[in-house]
Amino acid sequence: MYRDQTVAVVMPVHNEEAHIAKAIQRVPGFVDLIVVVDDGSTDHTWEVLSRVADKRLTKLRHDRNRGVGAATKTGYLYCLNAPADLIAVMDGDGQMDGRDLSRLLERALKGVEYVKGNRFLDPESIGCMPCLRYIGNRFFSGLASRAASFNHNLDSHCGYTVIQHQALRRLRLEELYDRYGFPTEMFFAACRAGLAVESVPVRTVYGDEVSGINPFIVVPAIFFLIARNYFRGRFSAALRKRRQPRLPGGARERDGHGCLRSQGYHLEA
Repeated sequence: MYRDQTVAVVMPVHNEEAHIAKAIQRVPGFVDLIVVVDDGSTDHTWEVLSRVADKRLTKLRHDRNRGVGAATKTGYLYCLNAPADLIAVMDGDGQMDGRDLSRLLERALKGVEYVKGNRFLDPESIGCMPCLRYIGNRFFSGLASRAASFNHNLDSHCGYTVIQHQALRRLRLEELYDRYGFPTEMFFAACRAGLAVESVPVRTVYGDEVSGINPFIVVPAIFFLIARNYFRGRFSAALRKRRQPRLPGGARERDGHGCLRSQGYHLEA
């Protein structure tokens, strides 16, 4: 438990036999439940998981690869039926520093419904990030910010997050994208649901991981997600405007539908 709150960690994995054990070891001891979802791995990930001696561990398995979004949603759905007040997501490649989890949880305990990690707020992570990855993440994060009218520093692709149990119930998980780009999709879903969202700095632990991302598939998918949210927002705004009652003089009521907040913090040593 963390400050009298039960905490669960969802960990989607695919072909992470070399890193999954270390990733689980990096989950802090105060976490009550670790839900690892093997998304149809074709290596020995499942066998490695079977040898992990951690009483907090629950193993779920897809019979085929359905995507990181689908695996995350499977973990979320499990946690919705488990005693978990706060639900985090950590990747199975070991790149997320477990010491940062308390930082995300603290913001959630102060009333923030969806807390996103932000690697751009940590100078050390920026320095370690490959140049092309940094440029791509910055570019798409900027587009996502504009699409969501989010006028603060955003790391849309960072999957290190914490969401309150009651907030997760307000999202239509079945409608969300199943594959790479899911963190961006969750960000947009939180905006549409009117959740309070803030960013906190997180570190990235780079090792010998090799990215399996195909840019010819991923880049169009990210563009599609951003464009879809942009037009959804414009359509919804136009619909709300038409439905608002007119006041004397032709004015319209304003509903104050600003959706998101962001706040930057300095990393502690």
